Amino acid sequence: MKRIYFTIIALVVTLVASAQTIRVYKYNGSGGLNSTPSYLSSKKVEVVYEDEQEWVDLGLPSGTLWATCNIGASKPEEYGDYFAWGETAPKSKYDWSTYKWCNGSSTTMTKYCTKSSYGMVDDKTELFPWDDAATTNWGSNWCMPSFEQVQELCNSEYTTIKVTTLNGVNGRLITSKKNGKTLFLPAAGERNGASLKNTGSSGEYWSRSLNPNFSERAYYMGFSTGSVTGGSNTRCYGLSVRPVRVKEHEYVDLGLPSKTLWATCNVGAEKPEEYGDYFAWGETTPKETYNWSTYKWCNGSSTTMTKYCTHINYGTIDNKTELLLEDDAATVNWGSDWRMPSLDQIDELYNSAYTTTEWTTLNGVYGRNITSKTNGKSLFLPAAGARDEGLLDDVGSEGYYWTRSLYSYSYAAYDLYFQSGPNYIGPRYDQRRYGFSVRPVRK
Repeated sequence: MKRIYFTIIALVVTLVASAQTIRVYKYNGSGGLNSTPSYLSSKKVEVVYEDEQEWVDLGLPSGTLWATCNIGASKPEEYGDYFAWGETAPKSKYDWSTYKWCNGSSTTMTKYCTKSSYGMVDDKTELFPWDDAATTNWGSNWCMPSFEQVQELCNSEYTTIKVTTLNGVNGRLITSKKNGKTLFLPAAGERNGASLKNTGSSGEYWSRSLNPNFSERAYYMGFSTGSVTGGSNTRCYGLSVRPVRVKEHEYVDLGLPSKTLWATCNVGAEKPEEYGDYFAWGETTPKETYNWSTYKWCNGSSTTMTKYCTHINYGTIDNKTELLLEDDAATVNWGSDWRMPSLDQIDELYNSAYTTTEWTTLNGVYGRNITSKTNGKSLFLPAAGARDEGLLDDVGSEGYYWTRSLYSYSYAAYDLYFQSGPNYIGPRYDQRRYGFSVRPVRK
């Protein structure tokens, strides 16, 4: 692969993951971490606190952990609050005139839209953390379930479902076939307009997934008969939210001056030595082909950038030089506690004043081990190669890890690069269209 780059030599290595106390950070309306949501403000909950929400492990194949209560409830049988899809606070009226993400009708969507007949197309099909009622109300360890998680919970291979009551409240009891543990969903009904309907007879629970065929609708889990099934519902209606636990990712403290905490695995990987997924810069999902024609933020070439551009020679200028959270593969895939590293953070990581580096193997996989000179802890980066067009190149001999920082030539962004050899590791810049690994840092 031909790439423009520069490299700064440093030195590298053993792998120790640190277990940390789980903390919850609350979002403000713009995705920041400096305020408590309105739902909790009356309870004087601090911005940083221990996560005390309960969950149950039903032994599902995905490992999903389901909360035992709805958002706004303190007991499993309580109805809790109601949310329009993509909104994070309850309100008095639920219709298109009050819905946040439209201009008054089902055909004027302003966010989360895949077809022009429903509004402004952005092809976003899953809620961002700052639009997720679970994340904004309970913190970064929680999110609304995906539709796949809903389908798994309702799958008769894994669970049984029974019509029942809990402390006099009608609902459904979902029981694991693997370990016998249970989850109760109250029949909380739904809010439509200013009315609360069907309490005691039906339950409707949002997922975080848009219906891509009908952008005015999103997927949900519901029941009115004996069974619990998945379907789609109108986004402006007020439904219950039953959160799922966000997977906890491990990180290591290398004792760096910035106090940056580095994840021990790549996005898409379960172990430090696994390659994980590959992302074009500013994209948040893997794909089959990596070139300018498939790149999200251009019109087919390196001189037609539509976002993150500082010079007219490369497209439409917006002077954005760092990825927004909504375009950060670490944040979107792992949650609000994680980001792709900045150029300064990778400069610090390979700095010989703070770390040593070594070309080595972990469980038979080649890569670089970075060891702290302060505390002896280490971080392994597999030589995962890169994706160009439809090919995977340089596996086992080179590693390319995106930063969140744009290069001065707007068609390129900074990455951390290394190859086999004693001390070859450093920053460089590469075309944004390439598929590189992402190793997150903890906020």
